[in-house]
Amino acid sequence: MRRFVMLVGLTLVVMLETAPAVAAPPDTLRLSLDDCVQRAVADGEEMKLAEADLATARALYLEARSTALPRLSFNLSYTRRIESIFRDTGTGMEPFAADTLAPIEQRVRDLENAMPTAGLAGLGSLFQSTSFGSENSWIASLGFTQKVFQGGSVWNSIAAAGHAMRAAETLRDDRRRGIVLAVREAYLAALLADRGAHIADLSLQQTVSQVQRVSLRHETGNASEFVLLQAEVQRDNLIPVVKEAYLRREVANLDLRRLANIRPDAPLVLTTPLLDDGTFTVEPVEVDSTGLIAAALRNSSVVSAEQQAEARNHAVAVAGAERWPKFSLFANYSRQAYPEDPFPKSGDWVKDVNAGVMVEWSIFDGFLTKGAIQASKARRSMAQQNLKQAREEARLQVIRTLKDLERCTADLRARARTVELARRAFELANIRFEEGASDQLEVSDSRIAYQIAQTNEATARRDYFAALAQIERLTGRPLFTAAAPSGGTR
Repeated sequence: MRRFVMLVGLTLVVMLETAPAVAAPPDTLRLSLDDCVQRAVADGEEMKLAEADLATARALYLEARSTALPRLSFNLSYTRRIESIFRDTGTGMEPFAADTLAPIEQRVRDLENAMPTAGLAGLGSLFQSTSFGSENSWIASLGFTQKVFQGGSVWNSIAAAGHAMRAAETLRDDRRRGIVLAVREAYLAALLADRGAHIADLSLQQTVSQVQRVSLRHETGNASEFVLLQAEVQRDNLIPVVKEAYLRREVANLDLRRLANIRPDAPLVLTTPLLDDGTFTVEPVEVDSTGLIAAALRNSSVVSAEQQAEARNHAVAVAGAERWPKFSLFANYSRQAYPEDPFPKSGDWVKDVNAGVMVEWSIFDGFLTKGAIQASKARRSMAQQNLKQAREEARLQVIRTLKDLERCTADLRARARTVELARRAFELANIRFEEGASDQLEVSDSRIAYQIAQTNEATARRDYFAALAQIERLTGRPLFTAAAPSGGTR
């Protein structure tokens, strides 16, 4: 009887450890790590912000380049004059008309009387056919301007905008790598939390099985009531632990859903078996660190800092260009009409063409240019220091991550063996308990040790993959991609 109970108990333990998961609902999302990364890159707010920054930088580059190109504009205007100071100059004076039938003396006297106002009458008649006196004015003009020399500000502005655009492009790539790293870490955290919940639940089920076996022995008189109470206390103590593990899994899943743009209420199953037993068919591979620091110094974050420093350098030249005179060419072609009726006829239009050179030079601006130059130099110095910090940080992160990867590799090798030892110790403790060679405390200690070993081994796997993902993000080498399984189902 005792041998039978012992075999039944061990069989239950093995069945609980190898039992398949409960079938998921038909509308469950089954996502691999690559699926989550693609969803985050395609639909994530972080990536859309990076794209918006790049679009802004491209628009600024177009604006800067437009300053070197000629400007061509067309204007058409119509003016209806309501009141004018020249209104009475033409209409209030009748034009002189000689009386050819009058005697010569009368005709001379009429000429002498009309002579004082003849100029005003002629001037009024002239104003009536210009914009001063005409009631209707039409002007159509075509203007052309071209900057010739701006003290170097035009080309330096274009160069600065080009560097800023390239900085935004590399920053977009850097943010994409950051998003990939964040999703990978969140995916690993969700798998670890799920693994922890599974281990805690398995421990509870093992404890329940232990209580059932002790209860059976108690009924047959082979176990005391004290031993049964100990088993029940251990079972009840595990219930809060299991609840806490389930809560941690829920929080980790919410973080992954946020990054991958998955609805909080959508059923989800993670299919990439990064932390499952048997993930590693061979031991973790040692990473060749040759050239990793040099690769990190060429990553997108450092390149972006370099481009920003170059842009600030050109900005100093743009600010200094205000000390020099500016030359530009201009030309205007216009057609003007001043008809008596609102709409002109073809014969009413007259042509006006002019061209010239314009020179503009601010001799004294109250030290505005000097202040702008000093501010540009200060921003250039800040960009240069930021570049130095980016290089130092990239170098330090690679060294730190390589050391962490070395630790994780050694820890993972040790943890894998510890799990096997703890499993065997737990099995022997159950056998010893059934044979009466040990007590309930020994079984509980071995079970807790086995649970801790499983948790530590899963954590070591998570840390190992996280270190690989961090190195891949820093250097661009596909270390994580090569080590991690591409997909699979669970």
